[in-house]
Amino acid sequence: MAKKMKLSYFDIRGLAEVTRLLFAAAKADYEDCRYSFSFGTPGDFSTIQREQFDAVKATGEFDAALGKVPILEVDGIKVGQSKAIERYVSKQLGLMGSNDIEAFQIDSLALHIADVKDAYKAAKEAGKDDKEAAMKKWFEETLPEWLAKVEKSLPSAPGPWLVGNSISYADVVYYYFLRDPKGFFDDTEAAAKALATCSRLSAACEATFKHEGVAAWVSKRPEGSAPF
Repeated sequence: MAKKMKLSYFDIRGLAEVTRLLFAAAKADYEDCRYSFSFGTPGDFSTIQREQFDAVKATGEFDAALGKVPILEVDGIKVGQSKAIERYVSKQLGLMGSNDIEAFQIDSLALHIADVKDAYKAAKEAGKDDKEAAMKKWFEETLPEWLAKVEKSLPSAPGPWLVGNSISYADVVYYYFLRDPKGFFDDTEAAAKALATCSRLSAACEATFKHEGVAAWVSKRPEGSAPF
């Protein structure tokens, strides 16, 4: 019998969107529980109002996740941490390759993104006095250099998928990072140009974008309480 899964998070993409995309890619049913919120002053997180979430949190519903979300409930068992959730869901839905080595490779590729994000954070911090110039260098030079490193790390595969013969967690996570219309980078056009410099990454992201389940989700997903 299929496991009953409930994903709880705020009514935004944020730390839960990769997991939602994984469910979409596998065309799997789950409960997408969302907590709405609003700002007293737009964009000022010190004025955030989230009455429903706070009320549920007070009951101990999120204790397994240190009082935070996302949290995944599986047949009554609750577990937190977004990356743990992504890996678990991927394994359950057959998105971690066809064998242990492929799963190992997929996990490694997904973790490379953390290195790229750390470099992006450092670039923004170093360029805070001239943000425009810093971001121009990031997207035109630094990001393509990082993606080239990732491309070199890819295992041999027939394509278009990054590992093995079918869509996996690796494809979904790179798609959301670099290709999704509302993905990680605010400047999606600049990110797309950087992605285009790496043929295999680009092909995998494009195939994921056109995947029936992913495309259906992207076309209908809620706008959310905030644009992130």
